[in-house]
Amino acid sequence: MKRNITKKDLEDLTESQKVNLRELWLPEKHDLAIAYICTNAETEEYDEIDFVVGGLVLHCNHITLIDIRHPENENDDEAFDENSMDENMDSEDEFDFDGEFDEEDFEFAFERPTTFSKEDCLPLFSITQMIEIFERRGFKDANFCITAISDEISCEIGNTAVSLENYGVNNESGELCDVLWENLKTLL
Repeated sequence: MKRNITKKDLEDLTESQKVNLRELWLPEKHDLAIAYICTNAETEEYDEIDFVVGGLVLHCNHITLIDIRHPENENDDEAFDENSMDENMDSEDEFDFDGEFDEEDFEFAFERPTTFSKEDCLPLFSITQMIEIFERRGFKDANFCITAISDEISCEIGNTAVSLENYGVNNESGELCDVLWENLKTLL
């Protein structure tokens, strides 16, 4: 069963649809996402990097997503101290720059980033996230309905839900998760 939208699903979107998708996305830890990263500025080559959100940093209106594979810094709670950096550097560690740049001294290899701007990413929504978006919007502009029934409880979600009473079902209304769980327990 497909659980998330895929990169292929995102390929069909226009730029304005991508912007709208980002606006609907409220990133959380463990979300799946695609980052569009420049791998070669000279030739303007971009690559898609799929990652799992491991953390978020909010600064003003800018959201930075941290890849879950990012090694955790032991001193995350401590502020960066320039003085301690100076104390740890020996005089031998100083850079010797004679003013000339030699391309052999610089490595042009691409390194996978560990943080991404939300503006450079698109979410790979799960089924749950898509239902939550419909629910947040009050199921407006969507022809959406899910009906689930168990022995004693039932659930209807969406804007075109058909009353289960019309089908002779008079179960107590419940949460979708509870109805699915009750049905799953019958398989155990």
